[in-house]
Amino acid sequence: MNAVKRPQATLEDEALPGAKRGRPFKADAAKRQDELLDHTLEQFMAVGYRAATMDGIAASFGASKSTIYRRYGSKAGLLSAAMERGVPLLLDPLAQVSTDARRSPRSVLRDYGEIIQSYHADPSIRAMWRAVSEAREELGDMLGHVVEQQDRALAPIADYLATLARNGKIAVAEPRAAAACFGALTSGGLASFLGEPPRENERRGALEFALTLFLDGILPRASARK
Repeated sequence: MNAVKRPQATLEDEALPGAKRGRPFKADAAKRQDELLDHTLEQFMAVGYRAATMDGIAASFGASKSTIYRRYGSKAGLLSAAMERGVPLLLDPLAQVSTDARRSPRSVLRDYGEIIQSYHADPSIRAMWRAVSEAREELGDMLGHVVEQQDRALAPIADYLATLARNGKIAVAEPRAAAACFGALTSGGLASFLGEPPRENERRGALEFALTLFLDGILPRASARK
């Protein structure tokens, strides 16, 4: 994916069409930040995290390198910001899943799993997680922040499991840890981003296997089959 070279500008320089030059509207500045993070993921997708450089990202995006450094601090900071921005892309759809008590846990969790699989099939998300696998040492203390962001994204699942546990329907002592386990099972884990995304029928089969494996661990065996 070849980036288009843009005229040199700082992140704050671009204004809405027809607007006067000077301090941009907040909405326009936010849009510019989103464009930078999109562009950064495109670069990671095209050449990999290690080969991508702050100089190259700034030049191909057409922004001041000093401005990017001032805002994000490093390439790892750009990656962390991209991950934080991605939280609502997973959290918001998960929060819309019906957890009506009349639904079986398998049915609710299947909906959650399909959303997680769809999220992780997105090329930019795959590029983001591949970058995380390459940047573990460089992320340093930010790696803990990455884990916190993932926990935040899976909060609706953790809340649902906590409700089931309070009602005595499952045996889960740590709903957040269980939600993280469920996310890893249904997405295929970090290793799944190193290859090509699975076909639709493969994804469905993997999801049903993940559901059975997860539910067998928290429900009575007879209930887990429903």
